[in-house]
Amino acid sequence: MFNTFGEFLMSVRAAALRPSAIDPRLQQRGVGGALGASEAVPADGGFLVFPEFVRPLVERMYMTGAILSRCTEFPISASNAIAFPQFDESSRQNGSRMGGLQSYWANEADQVTASKPKFLRSELETKKLIGLAYCTDELFSDSAALEVFASMGLSNELAFRLEDAIINGDGSGKPLGVLNSAAMIQVAKQTGQASGTVLAQNILDCWKRCWAPSRRTAVWLMHADAESQLIGATVGVGTGGSAIPLYVATTDPENQPYNLVLGRPVITIEQAQVPGTPGDIILADMSRYALAMRETRADVSMHVQFLTDQVAFRVVMRVDGQPIDARPITPFNGTNQVSPFVCIAAR
Repeated sequence: MFNTFGEFLMSVRAAALRPSAIDPRLQQRGVGGALGASEAVPADGGFLVFPEFVRPLVERMYMTGAILSRCTEFPISASNAIAFPQFDESSRQNGSRMGGLQSYWANEADQVTASKPKFLRSELETKKLIGLAYCTDELFSDSAALEVFASMGLSNELAFRLEDAIINGDGSGKPLGVLNSAAMIQVAKQTGQASGTVLAQNILDCWKRCWAPSRRTAVWLMHADAESQLIGATVGVGTGGSAIPLYVATTDPENQPYNLVLGRPVITIEQAQVPGTPGDIILADMSRYALAMRETRADVSMHVQFLTDQVAFRVVMRVDGQPIDARPITPFNGTNQVSPFVCIAAR
């Protein structure tokens, strides 16, 4: 077994240069398969990357991604799809919770009306996310640098692409992002509000429309330029001119790396939209986002870019995602709909 991923890549390169002396530890793709041009021949295909080198890549994705680690993951083992039920719930009123499930306070021997929940059926069917990196001959002079480039670089790129789909995906060949889901609530701008601005009242309106149970785990996902407009923002208290800060900078970056708005973390992400566009600020409970992921596979080939003296490293992930909630809901008391996902409308 190889000690490091860099050592494995070195062995792949050596196998390409001397096919008659392939390291027996390498696993060729498609051995014993098709006739003719086959993946079993290193010149036509490549070598499988061992699972122990692929797992750290996925783990780094979750470590570097600010959104991924907050999603609810549904592992998939055998098939490319997983079905999960959702309560067909649009209101928290009595008789509507959980799609029609009811409970009663009753005296002894009182008769109660039978009820049953109503479900929606949702399915996550994994899509391919492919990462491809080329390692130059110069990198092979240092196995440690080679490992950093091939694994950490790809993990960062795959995490970025997947998180972009979680936020902005249209569901066609990629996950359905929160911005395009029916569960998203867009709160209206203020009368006379200037284009591209963010006001304290916008933030308060988002908070008001956040489903109460989600407030414990929701985070603010923001474009950096939108966040900068909140620094120094305050909320008035009473009629005497007093105010309290809306945005509170962290005083302990080691233990609390995020600044806070209304007590919830502010996470700046590149995938957020520019100020003035829906998605520049999102109040999101990402635990209400379902992410289905199948085992990730990787392979390496020296011959894809033979003429340029580069090794091709490819990672194939099968993944899909969508919000768990089918739509906003009307609360038990009140008429303003609420949701785990809220953003500010165009302005």
